[in-house]
Order: sequence, then structure tokens, then C-alpha cells
Amino acid sequence: MGFYDEKNYVPVKLPEAKEKMFEDEIREYLVVTNDYSGSAVGKTAQMNILASIDVEPDTYDPMEGKIVWETTEEEYNSSAFFKRFKKGTVYRILARRSKASPKNQYNNMFCLVRVLEEGVVNEKLDSVLKEYRKKITICDKDLCEFTLEKDLDMFEGSIERNGNKIILFLEVDKNDPKTWDTALENMKRFISELDARDSELRRFSAESLTELANDWLADSVEDDEEMQEITEADFAQRIDLHEIAVDAEGSYTVYYGDDEMFWGHSIEVCGTFDEGIESAEMVG
Repeated sequence: MGFYDEKNYVPVKLPEAKEKMFEDEIREYLVVTNDYSGSAVGKTAQMNILASIDVEPDTYDPMEGKIVWETTEEEYNSSAFFKRFKKGTVYRILARRSKASPKNQYNNMFCLVRVLEEGVVNEKLDSVLKEYRKKITICDKDLCEFTLEKDLDMFEGSIERNGNKIILFLEVDKNDPKTWDTALENMKRFISELDARDSELRRFSAESLTELANDWLADSVEDDEEMQEITEADFAQRIDLHEIAVDAEGSYTVYYGDDEMFWGHSIEVCGTFDEGIESAEMVG
């Protein structure tokens, strides 16, 4: 079996600076993972949890959080840390809690000491998982149906424009329905002005990135081949609108396809309703 499947998995010790973030006391917890795969910051891996139970006093904590552990070279290089914890599963672990009193899911951390059991049956945590997996949608007759992606704090939907599919994202606080309504209204405003906004976004992107596009083109042209320089008008016409994301605060991010001018990367344009377009960058 791979090391990530072994019974009683014990991770590598965290670097000293990170170790200091956690209590010395080791306690036994039940945790339930969400349906989003693990991730890593450097060699420190993490897996999101939906809730936890401190076993000894049998204290339930509904706050979301994350298990963190240091990967081995093998685990990191092979990306096997993605398989360390299964999605939507209750685990019994030994762990140390973060010293800071957790105020939200981002600093509610459990430093993994040992995995004791996988697939634990616990009525409370099973009900949390069931509730988490309920589909939540909002439907706007002028746009589309949006489905909440709980792990990403955003609703996703799509519209058709000129024969092309455009993905729409509402960036929200999943626990605050007021942000859902506000983000939806902001999206409706953006779409109602889409023709004018699209032209402005294309023009801004062309002014910002055409020179860079020509640098990339020069790198791809053979010495004996004549280079047909990209103009700003060419650039603005060639890019293809793919995604629009707005939030409840009035910020937006729009993504365009690059028509291979940047060898398949995306163009990200950011701005706000109040201040207008702020930046255009090649990303991805």
C-alpha cells in the first residue's frame, strides 16, 4: 500500500515556526471532511473540515476549519497528499489545536499528530455532511439558475451570448443570504450593460497587453519568418469572453481567452462599479 493508505498515519513534524502556532496538548477529535480536495502551501498540506467534536468532553464545534500536516518528499512530489483524507468522511484523529481562539474557518486549525480511524459513524457529523450536500440554487428569470459551490463561497451559472457560453460567478458569503441578493443584483447590472462593458474591457486589455503579446509573438517567430505585428485593434477583436465574476461589494473580474497570443493563457480584467477598470493581466 502507499504510505498515505497506511493505518495510524503519522505525518512529518511541522517546521518549528509553524509548530509554535499550536498548543502542546494533544487531544482526540472527530472531524468530518468536506467534498473539496486537499491543498498545500509549500510542503504544508491541508484538508478542509465541516465540523468537529472534542472527544473527551464530547463537545461539538460547528465551525468549519482545516487539518494541517507536513508532507514527506514522496507525498509532496507525487501530490499524494490529495489522497491523505477522503472527501465527505468522518475521521478520528489525534491533533493539536491552534493557539489563537478561532474566529473563522481560516484560523480554526488542527495540527495532525496521528490518524486513528477512518469512516467513523457519528450521528451528529453525519447530519452535518448531509446538510452540507443539499443543493442550494437561486434562479433569476432574466439570467439563469445559479448553484451554490459551498467550498468556494460562490454561485455558478451560465448564459449564452452570440452563440458562446459565458460562465457567471457570484462571490458571496455562503452563510449570509444578504450577500447572495446583492451579488445577484450586481451581476444583473453588469449583464444589462454587457455590450458597453465588453467593448471597454477589450479596449483596456488591448492598451495594456498588446505590446506584451507582440513580445510573445516575436519569441515564436523563426528568424527567417516575417512577423505580422498585432495591433491594439487586432488584440481587442481576437480575445474571447469566457467568465464574469462579481461580488456583493461591487467588484468584478472578467476572463477572456487569448486566441493563443499568450500560448493559451487567460486574460484577467479587474475593476469595480465605482472606480471602473483597474487592471488587465495575462494569467494562468
